Amino acid sequence: MHYVLAIDVAKEKSMGTLISSCGEVLIDPYEFNHSKQDFSSLLVRIKKLNIKDVSVIMESTGIYHRPVERFFLENHFKVYVINPLYSKNHKNSLRKTKTDKLDCLSLAELFFTHTFRKVVKPSELYLNMNALSRQYFALSESTIDLKNRYKNLLYLCFPEYEKIFVGNMVYSDIALSFISQYPHPEIISKTRLCFLQTFFKRKKFRYWKSKTTKIKEIANTSYPSVNYNDEIVANLSQIAKIINNQQNNINIVKEKLINFAKCTPYFTPINSINGIGEFTTAIIIAELGDINRFNNIKELTAYCGLDPTIKQSGKTINTHGPISKSGNKYMRHILFLSALNIVRITSLSKKENDIEIYYRKKRNEGKHHYVATIATTTKLLRKIFAVCKQINK
Repeated sequence: MHYVLAIDVAKEKSMGTLISSCGEVLIDPYEFNHSKQDFSSLLVRIKKLNIKDVSVIMESTGIYHRPVERFFLENHFKVYVINPLYSKNHKNSLRKTKTDKLDCLSLAELFFTHTFRKVVKPSELYLNMNALSRQYFALSESTIDLKNRYKNLLYLCFPEYEKIFVGNMVYSDIALSFISQYPHPEIISKTRLCFLQTFFKRKKFRYWKSKTTKIKEIANTSYPSVNYNDEIVANLSQIAKIINNQQNNINIVKEKLINFAKCTPYFTPINSINGIGEFTTAIIIAELGDINRFNNIKELTAYCGLDPTIKQSGKTINTHGPISKSGNKYMRHILFLSALNIVRITSLSKKENDIEIYYRKKRNEGKHHYVATIATTTKLLRKIFAVCKQINK
């Protein structure tokens, strides 16, 4: 006989009930907190029943189900974390009553009528890599907003800086350090040339003599939107320091991620694909985890949200609809950029590459650039899956 502990998860607390495959309720639905004491008390209640083959089922609720999942995995239970859409479709009925107790009973019924894949606790290596990957994306997204604010403040305080630090150089360490110290032309005008030269010389910047002379000349003729003692100038100095610190933190995360990735068996085969560098390889491994957990390419494609949507109306079936986008958005993002990068590098080097050939084939079929790139992204994912699976052969 099989038993299932159905848990309806909420923030900091849950509702749980233990039911047998015959429908017998062994533990009535009751509420418990996500604390050591309540978890241990629940475990004692289960052990007192002297039953075996107890599984645990719950819905994926973002981060709220993680403590419950961790506890039962560490205590060697079979844990099933399901997509809330499954349970929602199962609970659809004419009655609109919804309670935590009914949700528990519905989850138990769902467990005995459907087949789900149990959760396998990943190794600490992949958990740490995933944490670093999400930290990288969080820092990168916040840095984009900071850079937009920085460019606006720069235009108000000293717009000519963009002529001195051209393009992306305005975000370089030396530019950010200099602008945080000298955010306004009047401050530069009051500073002796030798002090400005000392700054660039200390940073080992090439052409520091001509650069400081140019900055001094432009500062003497510049007329910005604000005075040097305005709060906007202080804001520019502050945000330049924050961006510099953010970029240093991103570089530290990148270095850690690459070092972790080199400890996995998948680093060398993925990195061997032309156009995928060390950091991209590390991000891919961090987001996919142990690729052996995917039985086939269809599961991996669905995990990345690259599987096509299927629509049927009568006898008409469209199996080539747009991608579902219901999977890992970070993985989709990095694969899309990687596919574009491979196509660009191959076009410049004029060397044959199966990814670039596939892209050109789709373009010659009349596909739009983005449609062809999405198809190429799926092709790249299949190649990554193939080279990783060859390790175990």
